[in-house]
Amino acid sequence: MNKSSYNKTLAVLVCCAALVLAGTALPKGADSRLNTNVPADISENELKAMVVEDFESTKDWIIESTPKKNADEKKNPVPILEMKPLEGGPSDLIPERWSQDKKGMEKKNCLGVHFRFKYTDSGNSVHILPPPEVQWDDPAKAVQTFDPRTGSSAQERAIQLPGRAKGISLWVHGRGNDYTLEVWVKDFKGDVHILKYGSLNFVGWKPMKVDIPGSIPQEVQSYPQTKVTKIVRFVIRSTANAGPEEVFLFFDQIKILTDVFEVNFDGQTLHKAFGESTGGGTKPDSTK
Repeated sequence: MNKSSYNKTLAVLVCCAALVLAGTALPKGADSRLNTNVPADISENELKAMVVEDFESTKDWIIESTPKKNADEKKNPVPILEMKPLEGGPSDLIPERWSQDKKGMEKKNCLGVHFRFKYTDSGNSVHILPPPEVQWDDPAKAVQTFDPRTGSSAQERAIQLPGRAKGISLWVHGRGNDYTLEVWVKDFKGDVHILKYGSLNFVGWKPMKVDIPGSIPQEVQSYPQTKVTKIVRFVIRSTANAGPEEVFLFFDQIKILTDVFEVNFDGQTLHKAFGESTGGGTKPDSTK
């Protein structure tokens, strides 16, 4: 092969190699779910266990029942329905060493629930509603939620879950009664999801956990990416085997496992200059 033919063959081989490389998918590094002009962080996951309620103060919690209490004692289907803070808690519960809002750092009180239904019915249930909603990282700030049915905003009863929550746990003290426990979770679209912990037919303290399925939306592909999910109630529901006996249940420390990762970029707080959104459009101009 002469020099000219050799050079032509080499050129063809180089071109073929370039085409092969151009069509080859090279391994990529970690990408943020939201593309910005700032390189992605090392990881998209930043999992943390956080206490969202420790029941050291329960003055704003309320209790309801289905069927509801009747002022006429002869017709009242719920002779006993009460809730109060009590000194005590599980011995295996270890107080937090540090938390942003101080929750979980004390271990003194738990929440006690006492009720009795007059009639045996699998439709009997007790509903425990949390305090009026506040900003999870600024408890002094009340949160208003827009209600499209009324066209206005109001402070609903809820506990905000920071980040993208993966599961919710709490300690429960049972006395062997045939009831089950549920937690109702509301997503940012306003849909309520019922998550079931399971049976309360056990004796003593027990940690109970429920997973939050990926089907519950907690993020969008715009900034801020994470959307608030919140607990709106716990429900103690009777089974077909539940009798008309008095029931005592005790609850302590609600804790979540959550992914608090969020992208960071220059000017990410500029939107706050426009004030808080009303949920139904542009915030009215107070100067008019």
